[in-house]
Amino acid sequence: MISSKMRIAFVSLMLLLAPSQAVNSAENMESSQDTQDMLHAGIHAKFMKNTKFKNNAQPVAAPLFSFSVLSDAHIIASDTEAQLLLSRALADHHALRPNSKLLVMNGDLTNGSEADYRSLQTLLSSQPHAPVHATMGNHDYYGVWRTPEGGMDTSKMNPAWSSKQAVALFDRMWGYDKPYHELIVEGYRFLFLSGEAYRDVNASYAENAFLSPEQLAWLRERLTSAGAADAGKPVFVFLHQPLPQTLDGTDRELGVIQHQELRALLDAHPNVIFFSGHTHWNLETTQQVKQLKFLATSSASIREVWSSQNEPETMAISQSLVVDVYKDRVVIMRREHSRKRWIEPSIAKGYDVN
Repeated sequence: MISSKMRIAFVSLMLLLAPSQAVNSAENMESSQDTQDMLHAGIHAKFMKNTKFKNNAQPVAAPLFSFSVLSDAHIIASDTEAQLLLSRALADHHALRPNSKLLVMNGDLTNGSEADYRSLQTLLSSQPHAPVHATMGNHDYYGVWRTPEGGMDTSKMNPAWSSKQAVALFDRMWGYDKPYHELIVEGYRFLFLSGEAYRDVNASYAENAFLSPEQLAWLRERLTSAGAADAGKPVFVFLHQPLPQTLDGTDRELGVIQHQELRALLDAHPNVIFFSGHTHWNLETTQQVKQLKFLATSSASIREVWSSQNEPETMAISQSLVVDVYKDRVVIMRREHSRKRWIEPSIAKGYDVN
């Protein structure tokens, strides 16, 4: 039996876009056929007896705060299409939640060069958005494939570049001391993890995240501290690569070298919501949210969304997440930016808080 601290419901939310207006409540799901329809669509749903639904006509209070989660922007200095897609997503997020507290960029920000980071920062400085916090993805190590002429050649490594330099560049561009860090927003804990080494350190790492013993010890201490303060309060954890054998598309690689250690840490804290990217798999047509002992969810991709055949779909699709935090629940809304539409149903996870 799963406790009420872990209850999860999949609900559709109709959202009012005016900044001063509150988010409407969940649709009233009355028939078992609705649940069957969702399951047939490949969406994992688990309903608890104490899950409550309200009719859309009944307004609810505004969330305590909101934040956005984007991944896989893949900004390259010469790639105007990637820059345009991110710019559109940023504009969409700002229109939806102009008072958002945070914009998470969860890995694969660039192709690993300083010019790419400069292009990203120029784009970010050109339009309004919430404060940005970032993690490293595998593509942020791709300076190791850069040729002296500035091109990319994945058949041989660049001897003038290394994982250590990639991490140092990431930290310098974002003003971090380490590639992992903590942020407290309105009393809620955000933990940002990053892979710390790439193929130049060990070829077997491939595109997976390597988490050092120091980073794992830091995560353990932060989660323990969060549990001691309020075991029922959600903790938001971000890593570019997903854990294997969780969401659709995560059975094709390890994702995380130390996946067993990370899974054990998260399993011990059912209040965690674990956000990942990396696979690019479509939020609408594949299962990209799953209740484990914790909740795992993906933000798909800004640059290029992939199908369940693990192949790129049309460039017209660009997806990410909007998250509303209430005292007793977290509502995760999936957004398709090219057509500025919500992907329903949204996901509401309830918590018993002190």
